[in-house]
Amino acid sequence: MSRANWNIIAIAIALALGVFAGPWFLGQMRSLPSAQHLVARSGQRIVALEVVGLTSAADARRVQLQLDATPGVSACEVRFAQKRAYVVMDATLPESLLVSLVHRMDARLRARVVQQ
Repeated sequence: MSRANWNIIAIAIALALGVFAGPWFLGQMRSLPSAQHLVARSGQRIVALEVVGLTSAADARRVQLQLDATPGVSACEVRFAQKRAYVVMDATLPESLLVSLVHRMDARLRARVVQQ
């Protein structure tokens, strides 16, 4: 095959990638947080908790609602399948508060901070 044919094939592949991957790539770029958003979260940290004793998705939802309602917590996600809670909170808030909140809401539940 001649060099010209290889060039045509390479151009066709590049165009196909641009057509199919371009919109996905632009969507990914647009989903990145803005500089203002990052500055607003500079005084926060993410804590991962292992929550032992979760028996249902309803339990996980209750834990999430309890942690979300805690002053100083800006976001929380509890994953029932992983038995984990991921909490975005003020850097000054002690992790022990989250652990005690989980146990106080249901005596069957135990939480401990885990390294990510």
